[in-house]
Amino acid sequence: MKKDVAQYLDFTFEKLERLKKSNRGEVWRARRRSDGELVIIKRVNEIGLPYDALKKFQFTLPAKIFLCAVDEDESDTIIVEEFIGGENLFERLEKQNFFSEDEARAILLQMCDGLGELHAKNIIHRDIKPSNLILQGERIRLIDFDAARIFKPDKNADTQLFGTKGYAPPEQYGGRQTDERSDIFSLGVTMKVLLGGNLGRLKEILDKCTELDPKNRFQNVYELKIALNADKMSDKSPDNVRYKKNFTPGFFIMLGVLISFTAMKLFMLPEDIEVNFDVTPRVEEKNLQHNDEFNLSLGKLKLGDSIEVMHEIFGREDRLTPSERPNVHHREYKNIVVTFSGDSIIGLVSYSSEIQTERGIHEGSTLDEVISAYGRRAAVYKANEVTLYEYLYESAQGNLAVMRFAVKNNVVEYISLRLANDERYILTDVHTI
Repeated sequence: MKKDVAQYLDFTFEKLERLKKSNRGEVWRARRRSDGELVIIKRVNEIGLPYDALKKFQFTLPAKIFLCAVDEDESDTIIVEEFIGGENLFERLEKQNFFSEDEARAILLQMCDGLGELHAKNIIHRDIKPSNLILQGERIRLIDFDAARIFKPDKNADTQLFGTKGYAPPEQYGGRQTDERSDIFSLGVTMKVLLGGNLGRLKEILDKCTELDPKNRFQNVYELKIALNADKMSDKSPDNVRYKKNFTPGFFIMLGVLISFTAMKLFMLPEDIEVNFDVTPRVEEKNLQHNDEFNLSLGKLKLGDSIEVMHEIFGREDRLTPSERPNVHHREYKNIVVTFSGDSIIGLVSYSSEIQTERGIHEGSTLDEVISAYGRRAAVYKANEVTLYEYLYESAQGNLAVMRFAVKNNVVEYISLRLANDERYILTDVHTI
C-alpha cells in the first residue's frame, strides 16, 4: 500500500472488526476518528474495479465511496466506503421469512431504477444475491462490487470469471461477455429465492428474467420495470365488468340476453358473476369535459405534446424502449414514463410525489384530495389491492381521455393519463363515489 494512503487510513480511521478475509482480500468495519461514523475498509487483490466510477457518480444502490486507491505494487485496490446498516436479506432468508408478492415487487422496482443508473455507465455487478442486498426500512441497497466490471462492447468474453453458483447466469462461466442481462438473471433468481417459491403473479416476469439464453430475457431493466408496472396496473378489462350485488337496469337487460342464450334460470346464477359486454355505450354527458383541448396534464405534459416539448420540460430521457404496438414507444425518466405514438404523447404514468397533475394531485395525495380536485363522478374498479378511480373527458373533436388514480389505503400510489379512443367504458361503471 502506498505510504501516504496507509498513513491517511491510520490517521483517519480506527479499525474495529475484521468482517471477512479470503484469498481475494479482506474487509474491516472501522470508525472515523473525527465524528465516529462507521465505515467499511476493503483491500481487494485486484485492480481495474469500477469503484472510481462509483465514487464519481454516487449512485442510488451502492454505498457511498470515500476513497479508492491502488497500492504501491499496483496489485491491490483500497476502498473506504459507507457502512450500510439494515437487514441483510440472506439473514432474513435463513429465518424463512419470505417476502410477500407486494414486497418483492417494491424491491424489484427499486432495483430496476438503481441498476438502470449503473448499467447506463456500463457497470455490471455480476454478483446479485441475497447476502449482497440490505434492506434499510423500505429502501434496498446493493453491496460488494468486488466482482463488478465495466462492460466493453468490443469484447467477446469476460477476462475473469466471478460470481456465485446458483445465482450467476450461464454466460458468466465463460464463452460470452456479461452485460446488463446477466444482472437481470441474478436478480430474477434472487427474488425467486426470497419469495420462497411462491411467485404468484410475478412468476411469468421472473421466469423471463431467468431464461438461460440472454436473448430471451428482458434486454434491460427498463423493459423489466415496464412489465412490473403493467402487471401492477393491470385491472379487469372494460370488456369484462365484475358486479357484486350492486345491480343496475342495464345489468339486468344484459343478463336477460345471457339467460336467453344459455337457458339458465336467474336463481341459479351466483351473486358474483362475470359478464362480457360486446357494446360500447358512451359515458354520461355530465362526466365529460368538452373543450378544444384537454385541460389535463401530468408533470406539465399534456396529451398530444411533442417529443420536443417533453425535452424542454424534462431534458433527455434516461431510456427509450419500443412497444409491441406499431409506431408506439416509451420514453422513461426516473419519475415519469411517457408513451408516444409517432411524435405525439398518448400516455403518461408517474409513481413519484414530485410529479403533479394540473390540479396538484401526486403520489401520496389522499383520496379526499382527489375527490376535492376532480369531483365524485368516476368509473371505479378494483384491481388486486388497489382501487382505480378513472375520470373521463372528451374534447370537442370527440377524443376521449382518462385520468386514473390508483388508490391503496386511501392514498394515491400512481397516476396515469392516457388517450382512450380505442377503449370501452360501460355506462353503469360511472357512478358517484
